[in-house]
Order: sequence, then structure tokens, then C-alpha cells
Amino acid sequence: MNSRTTSIIALVSVIFLSAGVICAQQSKSDAKKTNGDSSTVQAGEDAGGYTIISSLEFGYRGKSIDGDQNKYRSDLNYTAGPRVFDSTFLMKSKEGKGGLFDTLLVTSTGWGGDPNGQLRVTLENAKWYRFDGSYRRFKYFRAVNNFANPNWVFSPANFSVPPSLVTGEHSTDTRTNLGDFDLTILPKNRIIKFNVGYSPERYSGPAFTNYHAGGNEFNLLSNLRSRSNDFRVGADGRVGPIDWSFLQGFRRFKDDSFIDLGPTNGINLNPTVARLTTYSRNEPARGDVNFTRFSAHTLVAKRLDITGRVVYSKADSTSTYAENFTAINWNPRVTGWPPTPPAATPNTLNLGQYSIATDTERPDWLGDLGVTWLVTDKLRISNTFRVEDFKITGTGVFADFFSITRGSGASRRTDTVGFNNLDAHRRTEYRKYQDTIEGDYQFNAGNSLHFGYRYGSRRILESFEGFNLGSNGSLTPPNARTSDLEEEENHTHAFLGGFKVRPYHFWSIYFDAEHGTADNVFTRIGNYNYTNVRAKSRFSPTKNLGLNVSIITRNNANPSEIAGVSLSDFGVTTKSLAFVTNVDWTYTSNFSLNTGYNYNWANSDAIVDYFFNSVRHPLGHSLYYMRNSFFFIDTTVRFAKRATLFTSYRINHDSGQGNRIQQPTSFPGTLISSYPMNFQSPEARLAIKLNRRLDWNVGYQYYNYNESTLVGPRPQNYHAHLPYTSLRIYIGRRE
Repeated sequence: MNSRTTSIIALVSVIFLSAGVICAQQSKSDAKKTNGDSSTVQAGEDAGGYTIISSLEFGYRGKSIDGDQNKYRSDLNYTAGPRVFDSTFLMKSKEGKGGLFDTLLVTSTGWGGDPNGQLRVTLENAKWYRFDGSYRRFKYFRAVNNFANPNWVFSPANFSVPPSLVTGEHSTDTRTNLGDFDLTILPKNRIIKFNVGYSPERYSGPAFTNYHAGGNEFNLLSNLRSRSNDFRVGADGRVGPIDWSFLQGFRRFKDDSFIDLGPTNGINLNPTVARLTTYSRNEPARGDVNFTRFSAHTLVAKRLDITGRVVYSKADSTSTYAENFTAINWNPRVTGWPPTPPAATPNTLNLGQYSIATDTERPDWLGDLGVTWLVTDKLRISNTFRVEDFKITGTGVFADFFSITRGSGASRRTDTVGFNNLDAHRRTEYRKYQDTIEGDYQFNAGNSLHFGYRYGSRRILESFEGFNLGSNGSLTPPNARTSDLEEEENHTHAFLGGFKVRPYHFWSIYFDAEHGTADNVFTRIGNYNYTNVRAKSRFSPTKNLGLNVSIITRNNANPSEIAGVSLSDFGVTTKSLAFVTNVDWTYTSNFSLNTGYNYNWANSDAIVDYFFNSVRHPLGHSLYYMRNSFFFIDTTVRFAKRATLFTSYRINHDSGQGNRIQQPTSFPGTLISSYPMNFQSPEARLAIKLNRRLDWNVGYQYYNYNESTLVGPRPQNYHAHLPYTSLRIYIGRRE
């Protein structure tokens, strides 16, 4: 018997013994109440001037995994061991007015073996203050061989070893801790109230990243580490008929991620290609964002609702990229260097260095004004106008150095090259105006109609002056400064509308659609042509039975021309459909059922320019397919006065690309991405009410994941068994 099994048995024994003691004590307490007090048991426990209602569920989860451990952790990442499933603590003053506080509420969930955990605290004195705090932590693990390690055809001419079957080319194992803490002074005061807030974030952990350099591909172990702190202060109030709000915020951010490695082989193990002997990279970044927000609202003559908002922010960031490495058979890719003859390889890279310093700032203005006119009790017309204006200016200064030794004996020689103070300057100016007018007409309580039109106009100006920092430098011809200027204006139009109909009091139908063009902020391409349609039906013939059906379709085409002039073939067409249905049925207080079926369908076709086996395919197609069916059913059965059984079954099946096979070597060539897989998860949980203060839960959850061989070099299948048991302790529960 292993130690894990022993610990599980020990914990279960403790839980049963604890349950027995509590049951015995509670039985005596109940007997005293029955003999000496005929009053009913009220919710909440007396605590002086307060009433307490609380529950705490703690227990143990077991775990047994067969198959791909990395894929299981990437999907679920539940671990075995003690666990606090969730807890709630509510302390409330009896008279509505306490001393230091009137209400204290603390809730938590997911602590122990869960990948995510959360703690929330609310503390309030209705007259003087309200405090809301939350703390969250996330464990993110990702190590799969799907997209970043595609199912390419292996051959010695391509790579001397096959792709990694374990982690693919990218993986992450990080921790994120987040907090939000807000204090409101005078929360019930309509004239003025004050707000103070603080939000920290901490992120750290190892990660592999793919890096192409020197003529080889390397998987480099990175140490990710960043942190930020957000501070905010503001006030809300009312002056006459005007409600106003002001907020000033300050964000400080820094990233100190680094790489520090010894000898490192590339993916290609051919001894004639590049291999690192040492490698280090540091890229410290610092940034700050200061923002100011002011908004106001008023209602004129009970007919004209006006809301306005202005936001100004200014972001600044600086970074320094410092990279140092030594290697063998290194190709520095500097035009005209190293001198030939002799040949560039074999060689020894004595030292390679990069240094890039950057400085960027972005001031941003955002303003919007919304006016709603209540024309009649049935007709409402609204107009929203928005303007956004920002500028991004960035400067970078590049330097590098290489020292390479080649040959032996009398022919041995060392060559060096370096470039310094290669500067580059880029500026982006963006301004957009957008206006949306909408109308709503309410025929009666169950039938209504809405319609609208949206217009947008934008201008983008981009300029560049300096050296090309994407190059390592050049001797022949020497580096030269260049400059360019591009300006674009375009306009977008969209029409939207819909209705709500209630044929019967138990049946409601919703429908809305939108068609038009939409722009993309940073890329100078034609507008998206899109059509979105949504329909929903809710059918409730009785208060215990409800049927919901909805369908959403999206058709988004990114054209490959601008103003009738073809620039290049870069069109993208995306079509999707989502069908959702579910049934809620409460037969009696002892039996309820919830079941449903969802279907998600998606096609994407993008024109791409790619290389395969060093052959260019300028008009290739990158295709993505999704054909996902999802079915679930949940039942809750109380088969005895103190026993309730919950069962659940979920299944996802995605046929993906079906029998389509990618043809990367053909012309124009096709690349296909999809996730053909099958994922099942049944669960059963039995809850037994031992007494007013204690429930005992025992459950089992099973995960079965299987994927097609089309996904990658090998299926990443796994089977996971997760049994668990817990006790839930109550304070103040009604019998």
C-alpha cells in the first residue's frame, strides 16, 4: 500500500469519526430543544448584536491518470490532496446598525488542489464605508504538441530528428496572482462619496519558446517574471439634476523575464549547423499609465436622458534588450560578413551580442455622448456619438557585435564586426468618429421592435524614419536610412434591427441582425464585410418546465482589395454557426433535470504566403474547421429525507476536418488546422445530511479524452479518475 493510499484512508477515517462525534453532540442538542423548547429553529446563529450564517466544505480528492499527463494538465490540472472546496461566512447586525460594521461577507472557492482559487471579502457600515476585496490565483500549464508542433512529414533532408513528441515547441507553467481592493467612503451619501482602490498583479514561472537564429531552431527555457500595481482615487456625487463621477488612476508595470542557459542543441542535430554553447537574454521593461475619467448624467423633463464621458490616458514604456551568446557553426546573417574565402562554417562564435533600447509613449483621448429621447411611452430614440484619438511614438536604438574564429594552424583567423547607434523612429496617428442612432418601439408588454444605423469614419497616418532594425546590419551595401509615410481614410456603415414577439404568455421569440462593414484599428486593409444573425426562443408551458433554443450565425469576409485596387491576395473568410438548446424541468422538489445540446460549426479560409521545405507558396490557403457537438444532462434526486444524489454527463465530439488532408507541397497549397477529438466526463455525487450542522459528500468524476491522429505526431489521449469526499459544516442552517 503506497503512502497516497494510506493518507486517503486516514483522512476518510478522520472524516467519519468527526461526523460521528458531531452527530452525537447534535442529537443531544436536538433532544434538549425538543423537550425544553417548542419554538422553530431559525436561520442564523446568535452572536451578540449579530447573526451568523456560515458553511465550510473541506475534504480530499484522489487522482489517477492513464495516458498523456501533459495534455491532462493542460486541460484540467486538478491535483490530489486536501482541499477546501468552498466556504461562506455572513455576519449581519440584527438591527441593521452594528458597531464597526453592519455586514461582513467572506466567500472562497477552489483552494487546495484546484488550478484556480478565489477569496472575496465585503465589509460594510451603511453610513460610513463599504470595502470590497478579492484575491485570485491561477495556475496555468500548457504543454501540447498540436499547432506549434504540426504533423509535418519527417525526412533527414528536413530535420535530422523528428519533432518533440512530449511538449511540442512551446510550453508554459506559470502562476498568476491578482487582487482588487476598493474602499468607498459615505456609500449612501447622494451628494458626494469617495473611492479608493488598489489592484496588484504578480506573474511568474518557466516557459519554453521557439527561437530561430544562426541557421537553426532552438527551444529556450525562459523564466517569466512580471508585476504591476494599479492605484485609483475618485469621487461620485450629485449637483442639482446632474450626477457626476471622477476617477484618477495610476498603473506601474515592470517585466524582468530572462533566459540563462549553458550548452543548448537546436532542433536540427546535424553537426554542421549551429549549436549554442552559452546563451543569456535579459529584456527588462518598465511602463506606467496614468488616466483620468470624468462622466456626467442628467434627465431633462423626464423625457431627455443625457450621458457624457471623457477619458484621457497616457502610457509610457521603456525596455532594454540585451543578448549575449557563444556558439559553433554560427551564421550571423550580416550581409558581406564574415569575409570569404574561407567559408563561414565550420566556425566558433567567440561572442555574439545584441543591444536594443526602446522608448514608447501613447497619449489617448476618448469621448462619447449619448442622448435618449423618450418620445412617447412606447417610442424611444437614442443617439450615441464617440470620438477616439491616439498617437503612438516609438524610438529604438540598435547595436550588435560578432567575433568569429575559423580555420586552424597557419590558416586560423578571427574576424569581428559591429554596428552601433542604428536608430529607428515610428509614429502612428489614429482618429475615429462613430455615430449610432437607434429606435425602440414597444407595442405592448410582449411585443417590441428595434432598429438602428451606425456610421464610422477613421484616419490613420503612419510614418517611419531611420534604419531597418530587423536586419543584423550590412557591410555591402552599408546600412542606409530610409523613410516612408502612409495615410488612409475609410468609412464604415452598419444596419441593425430586431424584434421581440410573445405569441402566448408562455412563449417568447427574440430576433436581431446586423449587417455592414467594420474596420480594424492598426492594419491598413479593407473593411470587414459582415452579417450577424441571432434568434432565440423561450418556451415555458408551466412554471416547472422551460425550453430554450437559440441560433447565432456570423459571416465575416475580409476583402483582398482596397477601393477597387488589388494590393495583394490576403483575403480571409470566416463563417460560424452556434446552435444552443436546453431543457429545465423540476418535476417535484425531489427531482429536477437539466439537459441540452449545443452545436458549433466554423470554417475559416485565409490566403497566406508560406514556405514549405524551402519552397515558397505565395497563394496558399490556411484552413480551419470546427464541427463540435456538445451534449449534457444533469439530474438531482432526493431519494430520502436526508440523502440527495447528483449525476452529470457531458460529451464533446469534434469531427474537425473530417477526412480532409492538408497538401502543403501542392500549388497553391493548403494548410489545415482542426482539433478532431472526443471528450467525455460523467460525474456522480451523493450528499447525506447528517444533522443540522453537517453534510457528508462523496463523489467521483471521470474524464476520457481521445483525439484523432491528424492532430499531431501522436494522439494525446488520457483517462483521469478523480474520486473525492468532503464534509460541509453549517452554522445557522435551518433544519
